[in-house]
Amino acid sequence: MKKLLAILLALLILVGCSGGGNGGGNDGGGDDGGADVVIFQNENVRKAMSYAIDRVSLAKSLNDGSVAAEGIIPFQLAGNPSTGADFREDQGSVVAYDVDQAKDFYAKACEELGKKELTVDLLYGTNEGDSVIKAAEQIAYYLEEVGFKVNLVSKQKKERLQLMDNGDYQVALTRWGPDYADPQTYMDLYVSYNTSNNSGRYNSAEYDKLVEDAEATTDMDERWQKFLEAEKVLVSKDFGIVPVFQAGGAMIIRPEISGIEFHSAAVDNYRHIVGKDSTTLVTNTDIIYLDNQFATDGTSFIAETMFMSGLTELDKDGNWKYDLAESHEMSEDGTVYTFKIRDDAVWVDHDGNVVRNVTAQDFVDSWDRLISEELASDYSWWISDVLLAKSWEAVDEKTFKVTLEKPNGIFLGCLAFPSCFAINKEFIDAQGDQYATSATTVLSSGPYILDSWTPGYSYELKANDKYYFASDYEAAGTAKKVVFRVLEDTQTALMEYEAGNIDTVILSGEQVDANKNAEGFVNRLQGYLFYLSVNINHYE
Repeated sequence: MKKLLAILLALLILVGCSGGGNGGGNDGGGDDGGADVVIFQNENVRKAMSYAIDRVSLAKSLNDGSVAAEGIIPFQLAGNPSTGADFREDQGSVVAYDVDQAKDFYAKACEELGKKELTVDLLYGTNEGDSVIKAAEQIAYYLEEVGFKVNLVSKQKKERLQLMDNGDYQVALTRWGPDYADPQTYMDLYVSYNTSNNSGRYNSAEYDKLVEDAEATTDMDERWQKFLEAEKVLVSKDFGIVPVFQAGGAMIIRPEISGIEFHSAAVDNYRHIVGKDSTTLVTNTDIIYLDNQFATDGTSFIAETMFMSGLTELDKDGNWKYDLAESHEMSEDGTVYTFKIRDDAVWVDHDGNVVRNVTAQDFVDSWDRLISEELASDYSWWISDVLLAKSWEAVDEKTFKVTLEKPNGIFLGCLAFPSCFAINKEFIDAQGDQYATSATTVLSSGPYILDSWTPGYSYELKANDKYYFASDYEAAGTAKKVVFRVLEDTQTALMEYEAGNIDTVILSGEQVDANKNAEGFVNRLQGYLFYLSVNINHYE
């Protein structure tokens, strides 16, 4: 099926390159008399862009713990199955900075395209933090140094994502946060048939085969080597994307606040916040979707993990533990898992009333909905490509059985991802188009209830006293109310923190040095990898 999709996509790309209509393109007026030119299909254009960027200086200028990207796989994501060495240690850097070479590639590209100058529209998000804005400006400077004319195109995050989904952009500064601790979480993005995430329509039969072979083998060492080779093909042979930097996370957290669990892979966990009955946290981006199976961004996922639940969740060290499942059995060959759903797991409405118990059928309905063509979720591939599930069923009201294509060592941990959480189908059907559009049109199966959501300002959660673990939460002093304030401007956020109105603040630029000795200061390397997505099929 994957290979068939790849062939179809390749045919579509050939049609686009022949001068036919392209939804994201403009009719170019170049030096060749007005003929359409797909400049990003020229390898020297992409090489010039990659070699032009001084990643070390850029990361240092952000002053928030960010580091230069050395490839598309970030530091501290996954270790060699035999030696434990970090992927980046095994691979080394597959990017280079060389202004002179960048200028040579640019000159060759102009000659090959019959142009005196190349113009690039660089899309970036204005509400994704000061570091993103600063990085976009730095990238524009580097590209202009080698000859490009750069137009900065700023959009709100939701619109940026929509433009990328529609292919209506040239180059975009975007990011990916790993959903699980394995190179596959990045490698799967750029196979030619991943139309959800491969916005630039990178298309390489060599890359596709390396990734497919890696995912098909049960030899973990061979799998690792295939992924190493695939990264080289993508980044330093084809220049299909341009890695830029891995994000740092400089923050101040009030000393009385504890229990926030940061994960370099998967979703950060705020379920266990301790210290104050009412805690106010800062976020620099708002929720985009409350529907856990339609969301694709970290902010939405964090909110959903507060009021929804899956079979498992991750502990502070990133290891799986039971959530709505109380036990499981695995077949001897590692391909069949049978879960028992907790008897005290319930669905609760906005007012805190129990709707009914959570059942095995809720997981069947969830996974069926996630892969349905009707929903068209960007995470529809999660079930088959990550979990490796080929069938699932409700054996009885409390028994959920999953059969895998082959043994999967990351299966239980990946069940903690929001896309495959339980859903209440009757409630969704009853809400219709209004489902997940407000706090009153979602149900809770997690430790909190979504109390309110004021888009662009805040979302608030209150403790769910019907959650099976509620008494333990209360005994541990877990916050009874958690408020996430949306503050895009870091200076405003810092003032709010100093005034005592919020309990965490995200720092950037000069704020980091000014507050590095503050009590509660944290500076960590996050899993988010920022890169340039080059729309190879976009007409100039």
